Amino acid sequence: MEWSNETIAEFLILYESEPSLWNSKSTEHKNKNDQHDAWLRIQMNLKNGTMQLKEIKKKKDTLMGTYRKLRSKVSQSVKSGSGADEIYKPDWPFYSVMAQFLDDVYYPRKTKNSEVSKYFIYFKLFSFKITSYINLQ
Repeated sequence: MEWSNETIAEFLILYESEPSLWNSKSTEHKNKNDQHDAWLRIQMNLKNGTMQLKEIKKKKDTLMGTYRKLRSKVSQSVKSGSGADEIYKPDWPFYSVMAQFLDDVYYPRKTKNSEVSKYFIYFKLFSFKITSYINLQ
């Protein structure tokens, strides 16, 4: 099903009203029953309950993926030492809506440098072989 901008905006309002789904600091966030009930409330209020829950959750995942990508670009532009007028400003219409309630609870994980990890693993393996060789003698 094609989602209109109005339906997406309506979904985001409903999603924001259910912190058990997005706020990991919320006590209800850890309770699967509370989360399920929250999804059912969203389903019932969105398009008069005509949408499938699976489709709603899939759309949430798509929206979150776009939000995370844009949030990363904003963070990178801030870290690069850019001036205030050079900071990346997403033009996606739902970024500011999502940022209002997600920026305080969403912290992107730092990526690992694969080159450093590769050499660290090699070093650990190499030192293990040397230790094993010394212990055998």
